[in-house]
Amino acid sequence: MSGGARAHVDVDRAVVVVHAESLRGSSDAGLFADLEPALFLVDGGNLLWRAAHGQPAPFTAIDGRDLTPVFRFFTRLRRVLGTHGLFAECVVCFDGARAWTDRVAIDAGYKANRSYTEVDLAFMEWLPEIRAALDCCGVANIELPTHEADDLIATLAKQAEGRRVRILSTDRDYYQLIDDATVVVNTRTRPAVVDAATVTERFGVTPQQWCDFRAITGDPSDGIPGLRGAGPSKAAALLAGGRRLEDVPELQGELDDLLRWRDLIRLRTDVDVGIELTAEPTPKLPAASTVCRELGIA
Repeated sequence: MSGGARAHVDVDRAVVVVHAESLRGSSDAGLFADLEPALFLVDGGNLLWRAAHGQPAPFTAIDGRDLTPVFRFFTRLRRVLGTHGLFAECVVCFDGARAWTDRVAIDAGYKANRSYTEVDLAFMEWLPEIRAALDCCGVANIELPTHEADDLIATLAKQAEGRRVRILSTDRDYYQLIDDATVVVNTRTRPAVVDAATVTERFGVTPQQWCDFRAITGDPSDGIPGLRGAGPSKAAALLAGGRRLEDVPELQGELDDLLRWRDLIRLRTDVDVGIELTAEPTPKLPAASTVCRELGIA
């Protein structure tokens, strides 16, 4: 099951962590003290969706409540930071409740094919606890009402120009941000670290061509149909030699639609995210069981 969008669920509830200080870990740099911390950007909705769905066994509280979304979120985040984000500044970004507004204004079909049941979205009720725990753990996290996490991450990646950037998500839209300093971490692929060479080897295009490529092939999860009968191989052939949509004579009759779809796929890098990057390493995360206990939900 794929997903990760918040789907316009608005959850606003105050959470108080009584012993907040117990969740703040060490930020001792050790052997990395002389290095500038990498920036580790997390697609929070994507991670939370994967934490909540498809688990072989739920993690439940004594009273029977399903704590799987919270427990697995922090388990996965702690594990991936230990593997790919050691001594990194971590920022977790979430979709806002009206995150799709701007893109729907461009194309009413954007994500229109997505439908969720109350059961599918029950995990979103834990978002206030998750954000409160992130605050206590010293992990910066952002949610802006009218912006998708994708655009927040793209903006922060641009602000970090000159630093190493790693983006944690299974969403391929982030491939457009890959360059010499920026990679995508997808723990469901092999290798888990996707760089420019990986994109070219797998798809036959460069990261700079990714939005053109996806406009041609389409993206069903976002309601982008693409050209009828045009799969990845044909798209790569049309874009051979570094060409863009405007450079391909065969596409001129479909260019208006293609440019609109490319505009939907292209991530914004000019969002006022409301935080300043610190270039300081994020403290080590506690075990997920500790997080649940201190939240008073275990």
